[in-house]
Amino acid sequence: MSEQDSGLVLGELLDEEELKAFQEEAEFRGVSLEQLAKFAIQQAITDRTRPKTMSGTIQAFRKRE
Repeated sequence: MSEQDSGLVLGELLDEEELKAFQEEAEFRGVSLEQLAKFAIQQAITDRTRPKTMSGTIQAFRKRE
């Protein structure tokens, strides 16, 4: 999907310094800016929707007699 089709351009969302850091990270990983943005969004969704582990001790269920 091109930038024209998506309606948003990364330059509109990020300031100049953030965009430069984003470009450097994309070059370091060897991917395009769009692929890096997609990965970052997917990672954020995964982190927010991952089930949290329950704290405490797990105990067996016991019937009342």
